Amino acid sequence: MPKLITTLGDFDKEQLGLILPHEHVFVDLGPIEEENWRGAVADEVTPVMVPYLEEALEAGVTALVECTPAGVGRRADIVRAVSTGAGLPVVIPTGIYREPWVPRWARDADEAALRD
Repeated sequence: MPKLITTLGDFDKEQLGLILPHEHVFVDLGPIEEENWRGAVADEVTPVMVPYLEEALEAGVTALVECTPAGVGRRADIVRAVSTGAGLPVVIPTGIYREPWVPRWARDADEAALRD
């Protein structure tokens, strides 16, 4: 049976109920070229974001899908820290959004490299 792979482990559909399908636990919408998200620290983001995820849990949410793509601050380490702190499973994306947020390595990669 397929499983939903999350920051808190794998879940069967029977273990889940309400899933928020498009959320941003951590995102940087500032100037792209500044890449401010690279300097973020999980210990500073967690106390800000955990209460929001806890609120979602209290409202009956059983998991959420984090949609922040590469190039706008996708930080799996930070999302996992927030998820763990709140006890709410989060699915972390692997995709790339669109221009101008496509990183140079992705533009230069062939299909096999992108798949890997």
